[in-house]
Amino acid sequence: MPVLAVFDAQGSWRDTHVCDGWITEHLAGQGVSWGRGKKKGQRVLESAGLFYVPTADGYLGLLVEAGEWVSVPDGKPHFFDAGEVESFDALPASLPLFEAFVEEVLSLTGNDADEE
Repeated sequence: MPVLAVFDAQGSWRDTHVCDGWITEHLAGQGVSWGRGKKKGQRVLESAGLFYVPTADGYLGLLVEAGEWVSVPDGKPHFFDAGEVESFDALPASLPLFEAFVEEVLSLTGNDADEE
């Protein structure tokens, strides 16, 4: 299940959405698209990952699963974290990395990361 989180310019978590329509609409406003399964010219992710896209007001954080894809226009700033890298120099320190993002989503949905 994809999750889109909205962060302000300081990296504070503001809102969370899991509705495909809302996610699609808000990513499209940034020139970004996403989907499931194969699409010509798109590489499908083999595992979960976290994309960040800067916006005029902050950042959008998109958590995607294996079998999904994200298309970012050439030259559009973005960050990707698959949980395998300790840090990102270009990513603002206030934004959560993959593991912390997943833990927050689990917390928001009433799940415990230790139970997973």
